[in-house]
Amino acid sequence: MDDPLNTLFTRFRPSAKMAFSGTVCGMLNDQHEVELGHLHLMRAGRMTVQPRGSDAVRLDEPGLVFLPRAIPHTLTADEGNDATLLCATIEIGQQVGSPLALALPTVVALPFREMPQLQPALELLFAEFASTASGRGTALERLLEYILILVLRHQIDAGNTKTGLLAGLADRGLARSLTVMHEHPKRGWSLQSLAEAAGMSRARFADRFHEVLGTTPMAYLSAWRISLAQDLLLKGRPAKSAAAESGYTSAAAFTRAFTRSVGKSPTHWLVDRQTSDA
Repeated sequence: MDDPLNTLFTRFRPSAKMAFSGTVCGMLNDQHEVELGHLHLMRAGRMTVQPRGSDAVRLDEPGLVFLPRAIPHTLTADEGNDATLLCATIEIGQQVGSPLALALPTVVALPFREMPQLQPALELLFAEFASTASGRGTALERLLEYILILVLRHQIDAGNTKTGLLAGLADRGLARSLTVMHEHPKRGWSLQSLAEAAGMSRARFADRFHEVLGTTPMAYLSAWRISLAQDLLLKGRPAKSAAAESGYTSAAAFTRAFTRSVGKSPTHWLVDRQTSDA
């Protein structure tokens, strides 16, 4: 079977863009951008990250804080221990409620010492940041994307995601069913055919999928198809083409499913998204 994480990124390549670099003295209000997450890499100092509506997290040594979803938050450096930061905006999927966006906890905080595999990438990142060589911006973005993939891999390998998409990808049977959905969204999947792909009975598969993913297989498939359609719409594909490639048999069925999931029609969603990105 193909690498399930690689299959996932075939559809949605993670993207990262530099947002801030420098020293934080006191509090920094991070900008809240629609449907974008954030990655903060702290090279030195101590800081507290306070996401709105969630518990604060602390870093008392060099490390990272990753917020996969678009959540306003503040970063506060301890008095006398200014935090030296390199921050990026992150995008994984195109909608706030997409399976990719919901794959991780609200906040992931990791000291660098707990991820020694990050060290070579961090050294390259910081060296590139300090340079003035041509192509610097693109190199920084690719390195940040690689670091993001390492963080996702670490979360799977460490078993830190007990529920959600990454937990499903860490489960051998569920990973098979998820991979076929990701690779072939246009197929007429049923609960039975997905259970067969997972190598489980229909009842066992339904129970296990809900236990780990927190939703039903068919609801997940619907959310996946909507995410694919959104990505295609943003790439300039006509709604009819986006619908067909995402597994919908008619434009009307696509519009109904999209509106039910997102709260607005594909046309209105696209206009709003393009306006927010302008």
